[in-house]
Amino acid sequence: MGGAIVRRILITNDDGINAPGLKVLEQIARNLAEEVWVVAPEHDRSGAGQSISIHDPLRVYEQGDKRFAVSGTPADCVLYSLAQWFGETPPDLVLSGVNCGANISDSVQYSGTVGAVLSAEHMGIPAMALSQAFLSREGVDWSPVSIFGETVIRQLWQPGQNRAWNVNFPACEVAAINQARWCKQSNGSIQSARLLAGQDARSLPYWWLGFDRSSRHIVAPDEDVSVLRDNAIAITPLRHREALPGGTDVFDLAATAAH
Repeated sequence: MGGAIVRRILITNDDGINAPGLKVLEQIARNLAEEVWVVAPEHDRSGAGQSISIHDPLRVYEQGDKRFAVSGTPADCVLYSLAQWFGETPPDLVLSGVNCGANISDSVQYSGTVGAVLSAEHMGIPAMALSQAFLSREGVDWSPVSIFGETVIRQLWQPGQNRAWNVNFPACEVAAINQARWCKQSNGSIQSARLLAGQDARSLPYWWLGFDRSSRHIVAPDEDVSVLRDNAIAITPLRHREALPGGTDVFDLAATAAH
């Protein structure tokens, strides 16, 4: 597909250092960079958004060559890496994911996957969030991002441009995907907050916080929910409104699928 496009990539996620999506992203990154660093939360930090740890110290555990687990959030992972290892030679690109589940509509504001990307962009580093939608958590199919992820990153990469993108891969057969499309982030999919109450072993109450969601009303063809429904890859700009590189709104992926 091509050689390295950058010298160094930093990858992270919010599902944790042992998540299957991180393994997928690491394989993609090694085709794109001469050097890949993996710095991810030691546990699942989904919902962390762009939060950082200010009430607890960070603890870091080496798990291999250029591979570390961090006790904090995805944003912590990015900021710690920049401060600890990279100094005057930051990574050329930060990749976050691959998240288990889409990060679209109202979910984006809570996403630790996206939070890491926004933290990188704020520090002047181009970054992309990658997420794989699924129909059932019991059988997540990583094929769409595994097949198309590298191609999409190559097409989004703009040397010298600090851009952040949110990329979501549809839950469908690879053969059904032939486009990646620029789209807007939709809103209104979170209908209300929801609490699931329980009691601990000492009969003290606790609550799990969740949401009632519906995206049936989101039908605009240029919004993220609709693009995924069309079995296309949804590419949303973060903190900018520019078109895809080349001034287009669509990447043709038919040739990639054929290979």
